This record gives sequence, structure tokens and C-alpha cells, in this order.
Amino acid sequence: MRDWKTDLQPTGAHILQNISLLKGSCLWSIIWLVVLLFIGWPLSILLGGLYGLFCPLTTCLGLDRLSDLLLEGANLGRTCANNMRHSKPMC
Repeated sequence: MRDWKTDLQPTGAHILQNISLLKGSCLWSIIWLVVLLFIGWPLSILLGGLYGLFCPLTTCLGLDRLSDLLLEGANLGRTCANNMRHSKPMC
């Protein structure tokens, strides 16, 4: 009869596989942090300010596409932070 405790214990190969996955996910999180600090936040601040300027003019001048593009750029920092949190690879 098999013991349920031994079935739940991971094998040596399983532990090594989890460690290699953890190293890869930490690496992607660090890369996303660098992208967030040097690209995401500065662009989000700049494009968020431009979005605030152009948003009231959207209905008057028909700048819907420009307004949507600026809003998407303003959310770039949030996207980088989400990818960092989930350790999503860039490729």
C-alpha cells in the first residue's frame, strides 16, 4: 500500500526544474523593472500630460485616434509593472 505523504513529495528532478523556472522568472522581473524605470515611467508621465491637454479637444477637433494613442502610452508604466509582477517574458 502506498503512503499519501510520499506521493506529495517532489522528486529531485522536479525541484531542479522549479529552481530553473524561478531563476528565469526573476530575470524577467528585473528586466521589466529596468524597462519600467528608464522607459515606462518617463514616457507615461510625458504622454499622460499630453493626454490631459488634448483630451478636452477630442470632441471639438475630432482627435479621437490621437487621444486613444496618448492614453495607451500613458498606461505604459502600468503595463510594464503588470508584466514585471507576472514575470512575463518579452519575446
